[in-house]
Amino acid sequence: MNDYLQKLIQDFKSRDFKHFAAYVYTTLQREIDASKTKKQKDKYILIRKQILRYIVTNQNTVTKELQSKK
Repeated sequence: MNDYLQKLIQDFKSRDFKHFAAYVYTTLQREIDASKTKKQKDKYILIRKQILRYIVTNQNTVTKELQSKK
């Protein structure tokens, strides 16, 4: 898993997968809203799309990571 996803997992307070997916979406939406240029917005939209695709595809792995975090 990439570093950005690991940071999101560590910053997330709960262990529920569905809440984590919503957390990822809203966190990256804040980044998109705060971006000033279209290039930056497109970058964060792409990152959000890729991360959400990854966590849905690898739900079991992400759930295990959420369950095993301290």
